[in-house]
Amino acid sequence: MTSPDHRPRALVTGAARRLGAAFALDLARRGWDLWLHYGTSEAEARTLAQRIGALGRRAGLVRADLASATGAQSLIEHLDQAPPSLVVHSASAWLEDTWASAVLEDWEASHRLHVWTAVVLGQALARWTQGTGTPGHLVTLLDGRQRDHDPRHFTYVLAKGELAAVTRLLALELAPGVRVNGLAPGLILKADSTPSAAWAKAGRDATPLGRPGRVTELVKALRLLVDNQFITGQILAVDGGRHLKGDLFGSI
Repeated sequence: MTSPDHRPRALVTGAARRLGAAFALDLARRGWDLWLHYGTSEAEARTLAQRIGALGRRAGLVRADLASATGAQSLIEHLDQAPPSLVVHSASAWLEDTWASAVLEDWEASHRLHVWTAVVLGQALARWTQGTGTPGHLVTLLDGRQRDHDPRHFTYVLAKGELAAVTRLLALELAPGVRVNGLAPGLILKADSTPSAAWAKAGRDATPLGRPGRVTELVKALRLLVDNQFITGQILAVDGGRHLKGDLFGSI
């Protein structure tokens, strides 16, 4: 994928569905060409690329298993031909396990997907943008539950907690050439529609604002981080205030 007119280019990991797809579409509407990473959802990724093409933007597809030992590096090698200056690392796997049932293989896969991929992407952004005059920006997708005690998703919550620490560390290590920020969503509806009774109750019980969030509200938060060039090292909670209620011994 080439951009002879030098339009800005972004990579969204996990772009085929849900939040990743929403991020990619909004960036395309705002003038970005896209790299769309996917793992197994090729059909959805191709459909999204067509939608982005209809907006007059370019969209290249790149497949990589980021939970594998070589996945992150294979992704970087593919992008070297036309590197992005913005990376939104939204790829995620929501494994259900407990501290008692957790196994090393699952932990290693989750760590590679969520944490190590972010490190590799940060390294690549520093290299891609060095000497170009174009600043880089890495945005990681975290989870509001990383502040809570969630006994049903032991491995996932540990990985997201480590990703939060890595986000802040990379912001220091990669400055001033690359900014690094995070988004920590809370209860977000899968689509911007009327919540079910169960979701409405969860929103009332878990958030000071008394409702679940909408995808569009998370997209607007990404816009804020992308547009404000004086923000780095921040983890923006988009959770209706849920983080104010949670701590290590909290609950949803």
